[in-house]
Amino acid sequence: MNYVDANILIYSIRDSTVKGVKSRELLENQRVVTSILSLDEVAYKLLKDSRENAINAVSGFSTSQNLILIPFLPEDIDSFKELLEKGLDPRDAIHALTAKKMKCPVIYSEDADFDKISDFVRKTPW
Repeated sequence: MNYVDANILIYSIRDSTVKGVKSRELLENQRVVTSILSLDEVAYKLLKDSRENAINAVSGFSTSQNLILIPFLPEDIDSFKELLEKGLDPRDAIHALTAKKMKCPVIYSEDADFDKISDFVRKTPW
């Protein structure tokens, strides 16, 4: 299974260009993994539009059969610190450690910071 960063989820909801189309196709056609943190990021972004949109998006993603939500647990903290030491920002570190923990060969993201990690390949769906 592959990993999706929050930006792919956000594009799937808010973008009508090829980024949104390809993000939606990915989420409809593949079973993928993401950190529970992604729901926070989606909600935060969509709250700028409307609280109802944010709640609907979180509800939709949390019940999707193709999206597996993985928690950040106390046993992940050492891995988290290692990724911070490699220069990742805290949220990126949580996404990266979740992808590593779930043995995802690919992380779908626009964020080039994930290129610093050799445990997976970063791709975009477009």
